[in-house]
Amino acid sequence: MNASLSRTRSVAVVINPTKFPDFAGTKARVGAAASRLGWDEPRWFETSRDDSGVAAARSALADAPDLVCVMGGDGTVRAVAGVLRGTSVPCGLLPSGTGNLLARNLGIPVDSLDDALEIAFLGQNRAIDVGLATFDDDEERVFVVMGGVGLDADIMAHTDDGLKKKVGWGAYVVAGGATMFREGFGVTLSVDGEEHTSHECLMVLACNCSSVVANIELATGAKLDDAQLDLVVLRPNVVAGWLGVAVEVAAGIRNGAASLRQWSGRDFGFQLDRPVLAEIDGDPVGETRAGRFGVDPGALIVRLPVPARLGRS
Repeated sequence: MNASLSRTRSVAVVINPTKFPDFAGTKARVGAAASRLGWDEPRWFETSRDDSGVAAARSALADAPDLVCVMGGDGTVRAVAGVLRGTSVPCGLLPSGTGNLLARNLGIPVDSLDDALEIAFLGQNRAIDVGLATFDDDEERVFVVMGGVGLDADIMAHTDDGLKKKVGWGAYVVAGGATMFREGFGVTLSVDGEEHTSHECLMVLACNCSSVVANIELATGAKLDDAQLDLVVLRPNVVAGWLGVAVEVAAGIRNGAASLRQWSGRDFGFQLDRPVLAEIDGDPVGETRAGRFGVDPGALIVRLPVPARLGRS
C-alpha cells in the first residue's frame, strides 16, 4: 500500500503493556508503520492493574485523535469500545491475547501485527452494533461480542491464565470439561416483549456475531451490523447427552428437539430461579438472578480491510 498522503493524521494507542513482552520494540514497530503510512507519531495510553482501559481510552479520546487503536485482549477492546461508542472516532484493532474475538469476526489478522496496522491506518470505516447488558446491580455494561449467564461464564471463570498462554484455546476446553456437568437452572425469557419459558437450561448467551469462541459458529447467521442480537439457549440433552450438544453446535442445528434454541431480536429479558454466574466478552462479572440484553445499532466505528467483510457467508 502506498502512503503518499497530503497530510499527516493523529493516532492514539490504548495498550495493555502486559500483553507485550518487548514493549519498547512493539512501540517502535507501530511508530514506524505510522510514519510510513502517513500518520503522526502515535500517542500512547497504557492500561494498568486498576484500569482495564476505560480511563486510558478517555484520556486518548480527550486528545482529539483521528483514530484510536487498541492493543490488548478482549477486555481492553471492550473498555475502549465503551468509550468510543456513539462518537465519530474510529477504532483500529491491533490484536493481542488468546481470544481476539471481535478481530476474528471482522476478518482482521490476529497473527500479523504488520497486516493489522495496515488495516488500521489504511482501511475503511464501518459502523457495527454494540451490545448492552444489565444484571442484578442495574449497571449497564457494554459488550461487542457476547454476554451471558451459565456455562459460558463458568468456563471463563475457571480457565487458567497460565495454561491459556501456553495452549491457547485448549485452556477453554480443559475448563469446559470441568464445568459442563454442572446442574442447570430454570429461566423465563422475553424476546422483544414476547415471553418464552424453558424449564431448565445450562446457558443463556446474547451474541452480537456468529463466532464467539474457537471459531465455532454458535450463533448461526448473527452479524455485527444487523441492528439486533441473537440469543442462544443451551438446554440439557437428556437423550444424546453432551455428544448430542456437540453435534448440534458443529452442524449449526438450531431450534431442534434436543439442546439449542436461537432467537433474533433487539431486547431480551431473563429471570432465573437461582443466582448464576454472568459474563461479558469472556470476563465474569458476578452472579445474577435477572437481567436484560439490548443493542445499540451502529454505535461503534471500526477500521476494516478493503473490501470489508462482516459476519460469515
